[in-house]
Amino acid sequence: MKKLLLTLLLTLTLAITGCANAGNETKTGNESNQTANNQTSAETQEQPESQLSTTIKLTKEGEEVISEETVEFEEGESLMDVMDRNFELTTGFGGDFIVGIDGLGSEEESDYYWNISVNGESLMVGASDYTLEENDEVHFDYQKVE
Repeated sequence: MKKLLLTLLLTLTLAITGCANAGNETKTGNESNQTANNQTSAETQEQPESQLSTTIKLTKEGEEVISEETVEFEEGESLMDVMDRNFELTTGFGGDFIVGIDGLGSEEESDYYWNISVNGESLMVGASDYTLEENDEVHFDYQKVE
């Protein structure tokens, strides 16, 4: 009789515990969704903007300003990618160098070329090889070959 009473008590306890957990699972599931949503929202707010910006200035012979604008780009983008997206380009030397911007460009007979400097330093690589950084000051000067 003791065994029967103990088995009945154990079965009743498991049944009550099981029902209580089933009710909590629904609540926990909703809480999990709310927690996940809150975490996603917090991660979105904490993530830095992937859009960076830089200033691109076009001049002719160091004096005449053709244009100056701030453009946005994503981390890791090359100067060529950003220029291609924001200006009409003519490229040369296998597409690695910019030879024309918005219709102003060197031709084989021309004595002019686009000199590129970034943050006041002449760029020693092609635009496709330079990775832009936040707040770079890019200067394209259309100048005569000396």
